[in-house]
Amino acid sequence: MPHDPSQSTPLHRAVPPKISLANRFSALKHRLQGKPNVRPIGNYPSSIVDTQGCEFGYEMFYHVPYAYHLAKIGCLQRTVSCLGTSCFYFFSPDHRELYDRRQFVKYMDSIAQTPHESPVASRWEPPNFAAHYRDKIELSFAKPLLLIFNKYNIEWDHPPINFLSKPFLDRVVQKASDRFSIIYLRPTAHIVHDHMPVGNLNEKEHLREQGVVLAEELYENYRHISFNEFQLCLLANSQHRISVQGGAAYMNALFPGQLMLLHRYGGEQLHGNYVDFPRMGVTDFTVHNNEFDMLERLDHFHYSARSAA
Repeated sequence: MPHDPSQSTPLHRAVPPKISLANRFSALKHRLQGKPNVRPIGNYPSSIVDTQGCEFGYEMFYHVPYAYHLAKIGCLQRTVSCLGTSCFYFFSPDHRELYDRRQFVKYMDSIAQTPHESPVASRWEPPNFAAHYRDKIELSFAKPLLLIFNKYNIEWDHPPINFLSKPFLDRVVQKASDRFSIIYLRPTAHIVHDHMPVGNLNEKEHLREQGVVLAEELYENYRHISFNEFQLCLLANSQHRISVQGGAAYMNALFPGQLMLLHRYGGEQLHGNYVDFPRMGVTDFTVHNNEFDMLERLDHFHYSARSAA
């Protein structure tokens, strides 16, 4: 059944699957292989969900929905991930933050998935982050929020590819600032980085001068929560978002509303991962391979904001 982002989903405990003799042998085998966090239960790969410090997008796409499903049927034992991730596992009975760096993981043992593989539908259920985080913090903006997620880092050992350019950002501000309060997110601090070096687009000062709110500066008013939780609170209060290929796109897809995505290169289109995005919760999702089409699409954002006013 598709995820309904408009409804809060309580954890209804069901009778959990039993640990079979085969499960015990499999757990012993994994322990001997140096993988003690793989604990099979029934037909499920593991009751412990260990991300192995994988890339952020894969965690949002695979581990979080799998862990939430386990929690709903009453057999989630533990979750293990990177620093600052407890907000993604608010339903976990025991969340541990062991990794301080993200990496590419070829096979994710505790969920029995490989990157870009379609999630197993019978054990995949995204939590309703929008309902959980909508009222966590008080935000005072006179106009609807437009969130812009960007990145500028080495990709696949090449210079930055999937990023929103400075001219594009200027055009978005010119077209949208009369209808939206714009918040810009290209965090270089407060997050766990992966193996790809982060560059400097030198865009933030100019955006600030145009009245754009920089998320890292706004976060200074909410330091009682983690930066990741702060991002979830922003997403829960926004119906209009622009993002780029990568981890932020997956996080955005977990929330209802309009999402416009720039994808120049990456495995998601080749393997059909974007087909699963509406199942994650986003209600109006488009993918673009150039910024010109995105500027035309932005007019639809205006129409939506005007209709909602």
